[in-house]
Amino acid sequence: MTLSRVWAAGPTYIHDGIGASTTWTPDGNPYIIQNDIIVAKGAVLTIAPGTEIHFVAGTSGKPGDGPNLIVEGGLRAVGDNTQPISFQPDVTGNLWGAIYFYGSDPANSILQACLVKGGRIVCNAASPMITGCAIYGSQSAVEVALNSQPQIIHNRITANGVGFVLISDTSSPVISNNEIYNNKYAFYLKDFGTPVISGNHIYNNTSYNIVNYSPKSLALADNDFRQTDPNLIARTIYDGLYNPQLGRVTFPVASGMSAPTQLASAASQAKPNVQEEDLWSYGRPFDAMKISNLEAQKKKPSSVMKVLAVGATAVVTAVLLFL
Repeated sequence: MTLSRVWAAGPTYIHDGIGASTTWTPDGNPYIIQNDIIVAKGAVLTIAPGTEIHFVAGTSGKPGDGPNLIVEGGLRAVGDNTQPISFQPDVTGNLWGAIYFYGSDPANSILQACLVKGGRIVCNAASPMITGCAIYGSQSAVEVALNSQPQIIHNRITANGVGFVLISDTSSPVISNNEIYNNKYAFYLKDFGTPVISGNHIYNNTSYNIVNYSPKSLALADNDFRQTDPNLIARTIYDGLYNPQLGRVTFPVASGMSAPTQLASAASQAKPNVQEEDLWSYGRPFDAMKISNLEAQKKKPSSVMKVLAVGATAVVTAVLLFL
């Protein structure tokens, strides 16, 4: 008896919205997203371990203007320790848009053991769980907008323009136990509610670890800046020490040391050059959502329909080795 090799059916081109619960598996690799795709309210897109999702480049020529995966229903992308799920550009070196959680179902919004390369994760009126992922190579890794309380835990955030962007007084994410390094800025704070930012390793970000452009102060507990001298830590934080109109960012200091109250070189410290228009995915989150031309997608079933299968998988840190 001769056995024949079974080949994957992919590539699978995705151009229709997802109106009913659907599963993508490695059999269809790679799934190529060609335009903005909506996962409609009530539908859940489940992505199995080892699945690859590619995004084509945008037509405007602007970086990051590629298509978005817009989640109004649910997205359960749960990889495992040997088979992470990857979201990446279709052509190496390009940037795409975002995984855009917009009013999504929090019980079915999870990214676990995923590689997210060249695109952003945006939370707008949404509170997904993001854990055990590597998010890298984008203008901004995670943007947290209105009425969002995502749980962002045990991830690696690196090689981005900005690691985290907080822009709303109703954004209160939990950002804990992440490695945040080798970005231009680790945090850009325009406005925020009551975020919990603790237990992170924040270091070697090339301009500043934290930029606080808000008049509010923020206390950071139990974060590791790879420094013990509070003056050296303060030099990596742009806040009220440099501009009295801004709030202060405070942090614990080692026993016997004093928190900085001024910096001798503050006047000469470089002002952060953050171009906000380069950060926001899919238009500014404060703008009206520009999805009127996508409404017709909700009436179409996905071209790839499979049985919904949701599996429980442990958080996997081995995914970070793929960087």
